[in-house]
Amino acid sequence: MEKNLKHIAIIGGGIMGISSALYLIRRGCKVTIIEKEPNGEPASYGNASWLSSSSITPVLMPGAIFKIPKMLFSRDGPLFLKFPQTLKIMPWLIKYLTYSSEEKVNYISKHLTPLLANSIDEHKKLAQGTDAIQWIKESPFLYIYKNKTDYIKDSFTWNIRKKHGFKILEIEKDELDELVPGLSKEYTFAIKIDKQGYISDSKNYLNDLIEGYKKLGGKIIQDKVIDILSDEKKINIKTEKSEILVDGVVIAAGVYSDKLSKKFGANVPLQSERGYHLELSDTNVKLNFPLMNGYLKLAIAPKPSGIRFAGLVEFGSLKSSPNKKAYDLLLRNALSMFPDIIYGNKKEWSGHRPATIDSLPLIGQSSKDEKVFFAYGHHHIGLTAGPKTGELISKAVFRDNDQMDLSPYKIKKYFVSDVVEPIKNHVKAKRYLARNQKYYQILSEASKTSLSLQGGVMDNLETKEFEKEHFFDNSIKLREFDEGAKKNGLKIKSIDEYKDLLISKLS
Repeated sequence: MEKNLKHIAIIGGGIMGISSALYLIRRGCKVTIIEKEPNGEPASYGNASWLSSSSITPVLMPGAIFKIPKMLFSRDGPLFLKFPQTLKIMPWLIKYLTYSSEEKVNYISKHLTPLLANSIDEHKKLAQGTDAIQWIKESPFLYIYKNKTDYIKDSFTWNIRKKHGFKILEIEKDELDELVPGLSKEYTFAIKIDKQGYISDSKNYLNDLIEGYKKLGGKIIQDKVIDILSDEKKINIKTEKSEILVDGVVIAAGVYSDKLSKKFGANVPLQSERGYHLELSDTNVKLNFPLMNGYLKLAIAPKPSGIRFAGLVEFGSLKSSPNKKAYDLLLRNALSMFPDIIYGNKKEWSGHRPATIDSLPLIGQSSKDEKVFFAYGHHHIGLTAGPKTGELISKAVFRDNDQMDLSPYKIKKYFVSDVVEPIKNHVKAKRYLARNQKYYQILSEASKTSLSLQGGVMDNLETKEFEKEHFFDNSIKLREFDEGAKKNGLKIKSIDEYKDLLISKLS
């Protein structure tokens, strides 16, 4: 552990905050959570409460830009936009849409996978020694479709899951009727994925995690953070009621994190991805495991008192009231799926999920202040990824040698993959090009020495694998540009001549 990081404050008491807090306090840190709401309820209480390691694909998929108009004007579309708020976030939305290409979706999925993998085990590890463990339920997931044709339309998503090791089982109508009693006869096909799960009571789960944290000596302050000040030794957290002096801070305040993070190098464009759920209690329909309606894009989960229907995406809504049309849509969808359902009560909920432009969260240490750490931006996968994120934060604080590479959750907030990946491949490109003796000879003696330390010239197997990478061509071009710029006496233009171009790329 960094010797100066002994008392850590965590801003945000949702799943990211409590996960980070538990891992840090178990390793000997003094920890204080600062949360403006009681028990962080708005952050982690709602939505489907899935533990879905298979949810590795982002909301936006290839071709999304052409489907959005239909979604917006459809009475039953899953996308909601509020005007005039939407006009204010239009620059963000346009950039967000640029991440729906096949190449970028594959990149996003690759880096969501380690955050979501083994989610059930990660939650059990987090909840160990607390009463929260009773709410963790392991079960399969069913992705239901009206027919196999609709499933085939989602083949891009399923191919990504298969690529990352998920085994799927096709379910035909007769078996589907047995697995999901009361389901509309319109649904005739499903995909089953084992070793998934859910939290049966997400409110009690969070409360029990918090109680476990308190038993270990953890402190919770209900207050709103106004500002974070830092000097060479300490962090001063200013709240509405007081000031708190600590050795380090983890910013895990969900959609409100960006304002606190900017001064510490995390100028991340963040928007609210509002989600809704409708819970029907005292029903005659009993579910044994979660469902995803592939046709309606609706997540369904069993609850102790009934069934929860969750989903929908609403941007531009942080300062507005919940949309009644969203609840109406959830109820219509519930009744269409289970036409004979009878229920006693219904409970409505909505909450704000922090959405980044590239669908990847911000995790790890600040580039400007080693006492500051980030844990936010998880979109709709926050509950699933919470425990792993908390563990990664504790490892970053303690500077563990076995920490996984966190660069995809840092630098990607500043540059798109088209820029970052060729840069990351700079050494690979050198080792690849060095196979050519002519290229090898132009290297300086110092560069030849570093080449030997970097693994030397690529062998045939490494060469074939590198040539398959998405950014292979641009990686080679960048390396060649770099070598071309090393010529003695080479005349270059002043940076002022590129000023307008640079500004246009940063705006």
